[in-house]
Amino acid sequence: MTGLLRRLLATGADPRDDEDTRLRKLLLVVAALTVTPLAFLWGVMYWLAGTPIAASIPWLYACVSAGSLAVFARTHSYRWLAVSQLAPYVSLPFILMWVLGGFVSGSGVAAWAALGPVLALVLGDRVLALLLAAGYVALMAASAVVPTPILDTVPGWLQQLLFVMNLTVAPLLVWLLIRVFAGGREGALAQVRGLVTRYLAPEVAATLLADPSRTELGGELAQVTVLFADLGGYSTYAEHRAPSEVVALLNRYFATALPAIQAEGGVPTHLPGDAVMAVFGAPHPQPDHAARACRAARAILHSTERLARGSPPGPRFHIGLNSGPALVGNIGSEEYRNFTAIGDTVNLASRLQGLARPGQIVIGPRTAELLGEHAAVSSLGTVQVKGRADPVEAFALGE
Repeated sequence: MTGLLRRLLATGADPRDDEDTRLRKLLLVVAALTVTPLAFLWGVMYWLAGTPIAASIPWLYACVSAGSLAVFARTHSYRWLAVSQLAPYVSLPFILMWVLGGFVSGSGVAAWAALGPVLALVLGDRVLALLLAAGYVALMAASAVVPTPILDTVPGWLQQLLFVMNLTVAPLLVWLLIRVFAGGREGALAQVRGLVTRYLAPEVAATLLADPSRTELGGELAQVTVLFADLGGYSTYAEHRAPSEVVALLNRYFATALPAIQAEGGVPTHLPGDAVMAVFGAPHPQPDHAARACRAARAILHSTERLARGSPPGPRFHIGLNSGPALVGNIGSEEYRNFTAIGDTVNLASRLQGLARPGQIVIGPRTAELLGEHAAVSSLGTVQVKGRADPVEAFALGE
């Protein structure tokens, strides 16, 4: 039974559909599978009451709905399903009401007609919703003005029973379908958020989800500390090992290094091969960004020491830090972009990382200045780094 229901709900599904289209199709299929048996039941009650003409209207809907689903299963067309399902919602209840002689004798069956424009609006199809709402208003006005001959008469007890059922079941069905759609939309959004937070740092993901305008290309100037950590000896380690073994090693190191960065409020921006780039102080300002970056660097070395002392010995990180202004934001093109930091501060951090030995942290002069005179740093003297005309004083960060 569960397998049959799953196949029915998958009617008209197309692998090329995006998440929103799949959700819209599902809602219409759920509506059809719910309303069709109810229409058949309504027809049975009219038939048993001796009103065959009235019974034929809900049975006609059941046939139209089943035919609509059959065509949809072959064409996968959402537009076809929407029109072929929602148009009968609006028209057939009024025809049934006219057959029974009007609003009162029709037991309020026109309440079902409101399903059409409401569901179209829930689906986000504003044009169809407007057309169906206009049709609903026109049919309601015509019912109030144009006299309708009584073709079938429902017994009083059934008239009252159907009046209660029509005014109860139709709104409950609207609530159910809206709940299904809202639940599906919430689930889809939760999946998207989960994917975003896997590919972006939590701080970046939260910022972009809260303010989509910040996904535009460009950035803001911020005072940051940039961290570069690279695995020294990685190339030698990977030379005689299978790619799967190398990837497993990188994942073990990253699984230790990335939480150390995030624990201090850092934002990992790149994983270029065997290296990590992270920014402290953006996208949210951190007055102590230099101290945070240094604590994270120490934590990376400490937490990966166990991996480096394995058998055979693994590579060790060597880390460079530098503080200063950088442009932080989205860099790339309209088709692809990356959240990162750009500027001389970043370039120097990368050069300092290249000067560090495995297991060593080398920091720039501005980082040392921000740490204060009591920080455990020792001068390495002035060094000439690629891309800079003047030498730079570098410092080794101690424990």
